[in-house]
Amino acid sequence: MPMLLSRVQAQNEVWLRKMGKATRFRGVIFPVNPTALPTSVFVLPRLGLRTRPREPVVARDLFRDPARRVMLVGNWELPLAGDDVISKCFVLFQMTGKVSWTRREPTLHPVTRQPTATTEARELGPIWVSIESYTHGNEDPGVRVPTDRLRCITGAALQLGDVVNGKTVKRLIPSLGVTIAEIE
Repeated sequence: MPMLLSRVQAQNEVWLRKMGKATRFRGVIFPVNPTALPTSVFVLPRLGLRTRPREPVVARDLFRDPARRVMLVGNWELPLAGDDVISKCFVLFQMTGKVSWTRREPTLHPVTRQPTATTEARELGPIWVSIESYTHGNEDPGVRVPTDRLRCITGAALQLGDVVNGKTVKRLIPSLGVTIAEIE
């Protein structure tokens, strides 16, 4: 049976290239049932990636698919059998754009070398993100109005207080090997 599955996978494989690198790998992109993922409901449809075990793919890798969409790789094991050795599975997040990312870092006092109260924002570079609007079910307690929240999915190592696309990171939810953050 594994030989047959391997043959079927090989017939559907496409060559993919990591962004910013000359690394190529083969894989099969397939649709994913949204309830199969261990995180809360996502807005954009999810796809999966199945590769051979030795392909150089890890979580946080970025690549373009044959439809020219930028995809972020996340960890996700979808075993075919208890001893599945013919492939590795990943979940893919479709990136919606490249945005600015800044972090406030404390300045050091020249004599004491202690952090001072003033901080300077440092540009950490543009990063690929998927920004999704969702309502978490939270309501403003005084007004009883649902609050819309934004979810930012990225491969960058965000921290609380970082500014992504003009919004501040309020909560971090590391999941599936990528960074999922609530931004306001």
